[in-house]
Amino acid sequence: MTQFIYGRTSTTKQNVDQQAKVMMEAYPLAEVRTEKASGKDMERPVLQSLLSEMVEGDSLIVYDLSRLGRNAIGVCTLAEELKQRGITLVIKTLGIDTSTPTGTMVLTTLAAVAQMEREMMLEKQAIGIERAKAEGKFKGKQQSEKTIAACEKAVRLMNENGLGKVDAAKAAGVSRATLYRYLNDVNQKRA
Repeated sequence: MTQFIYGRTSTTKQNVDQQAKVMMEAYPLAEVRTEKASGKDMERPVLQSLLSEMVEGDSLIVYDLSRLGRNAIGVCTLAEELKQRGITLVIKTLGIDTSTPTGTMVLTTLAAVAQMEREMMLEKQAIGIERAKAEGKFKGKQQSEKTIAACEKAVRLMNENGLGKVDAAKAAGVSRATLYRYLNDVNQKRA
């Protein structure tokens, strides 16, 4: 019966250490696994590795429901899979323990709420983007300096060595789509 703490943050700017610290105080013997990945997809490398390692009698402990995932169907499917395998899911902030019927019911409800919140956030984001586009302020995701430098290298390879776009992109270490996007942006700025 091993306890596993799973911590997750959505971006590299967020810190998973605080989650792990709080959880280690409550579960000092637990093994800790953390990763930085979006909660919208259940196919996260650390989570999947952990799930394949767990056996009947183990416990998966997360700080908050949103750390497990934001997709209600995915979270509910995972909770059911764990239950069938004899693995307990514990959500610290909510006091949920899926070894009880009440814990399972509450988890199902909360997972649906988490998905609804994500959908509302995406809807607000889309509205904001449309407004910014209408006002001419939307710039989309900006390319990093490293990506711009690689694209400039690809352009030099095209001009100086006569390489095609696909070969130049490969030689410069960027995807074809990234190079095309860069060239499109450059052409729009010139127009």
